[in-house]
Amino acid sequence: MKRRAAQPPRGPYTTPLRQLRRRLTFVFTVLTGTVLTVFLAITLGLAQKQTQLSAQSMFDASVDTLIVTLQTGSVSDTALAQTEAADGLLIFITDNGTPLFFSGGWAPATPRGTLLERAAEAGLAEGVNMDAAPRSSVYASRVTVTVEGNAGEHYTAAVCSVPGQRGWYGLAVLRDDGPLRRTLTRQALLYAALLSGGLALLGAVNWFLAGRALRPTAEALQKQREFVAAAGHELRGPLAVVKTSLSAMQASPADTPQYLAAIGSEADRMARLVDDLLLLAGSDAGTWRMRMEPVDADALVIGAHEQFAPLVKARGLRLALDLPEETLPPLWGDAGRLRQLLLVFISNACAYAPSGSDVTLRARAEKGRVLLSVEDHGPGVPDAEKAHVFERFYRADKSRTGKEHYGLGLSVAQELAALHGGDILLTDTPGGGATFTLRLPVRARKAQRTHTGPA
Repeated sequence: MKRRAAQPPRGPYTTPLRQLRRRLTFVFTVLTGTVLTVFLAITLGLAQKQTQLSAQSMFDASVDTLIVTLQTGSVSDTALAQTEAADGLLIFITDNGTPLFFSGGWAPATPRGTLLERAAEAGLAEGVNMDAAPRSSVYASRVTVTVEGNAGEHYTAAVCSVPGQRGWYGLAVLRDDGPLRRTLTRQALLYAALLSGGLALLGAVNWFLAGRALRPTAEALQKQREFVAAAGHELRGPLAVVKTSLSAMQASPADTPQYLAAIGSEADRMARLVDDLLLLAGSDAGTWRMRMEPVDADALVIGAHEQFAPLVKARGLRLALDLPEETLPPLWGDAGRLRQLLLVFISNACAYAPSGSDVTLRARAEKGRVLLSVEDHGPGVPDAEKAHVFERFYRADKSRTGKEHYGLGLSVAQELAALHGGDILLTDTPGGGATFTLRLPVRARKAQRTHTGPA
């Protein structure tokens, strides 16, 4: 029991949707990436400023410690060497203008004497002469300058004139800025890596979200292509018969009545197909109109039995009716559409039921719902096919179903069930066959209204 309509080739909609997805991804990534870039730039600036302030605070603390040490007269070469090695400093001291002999704890790229001269010159330019007594006998004169070495290295220097117990001390303390600059560079590279990774992640997320956002559109376009292709395929057959009959009428006028009958039959087929297509198109567009009102479930089922029993009998079958003794709860819906839905079930059952067998129309109430079912004793529906029978233009083998079936009836039924807030259940009939059950909720509505489009 198979054969779905052939899948149409992917049309021109694919490329525009992909282009739109790329554009949406680009726009979203630019917008979110700009926000991320600004955030990381601000964060990097704050982090580097904090790093510089921390380094400057440590440097100032080392200089303050040396000033206090000089003022108390407890300085020693060993202590100075340890301070230089521990903090990466260069320390120069003069006592009343006479340099103290101190070889230092490490050797910089530029000679120490050259660095001292440049620091002293820079300090003097800022108003502090380390070779002259400070203006105050209590507080040290102090200025912070920058010094560049011969190899392009940079130093931060504190140039001081410190009052002492026996005159004054000249003090120059230089810090190699290389480690600090390398730390700042590593921070910048880290944030650049975070930005690159963030942009890549945003691009991937935005690509995914754009795909999710466009998925309904893509699916709708794909269904539209399939719908048009399948409808064209189904209409081609009747039109071919009509054209052939017209040609045959011209060649054999005596057989005109026979060909006119064929043309009329094919016209009826096309009319049924067009009706179903319009119903499904109306459902897709949300323009179906239904007259929603209280429906007597018992009267609906009995009326359907009386209306369809002759049609079933004409096919060599019998339409049996099974109603419970108690009255069924009232429904809320469109009685005409519900009868149309039951006709789909009955017509489908007649297409498969063996001649002389019964097709049963059954109704019952169960847990706040009314169940309307039609069962036959035909070949049934294999489990692998149950998931497809409600697809548009799905149909069983033509040798069983006949030319009048286009595979749209159950699709129409499913749309009608959804509009009534219900669903359709397909099960196997005990002993063989298929049972289609419409499950409708019992709803008590006071006001009558007109419903447009899907619920």
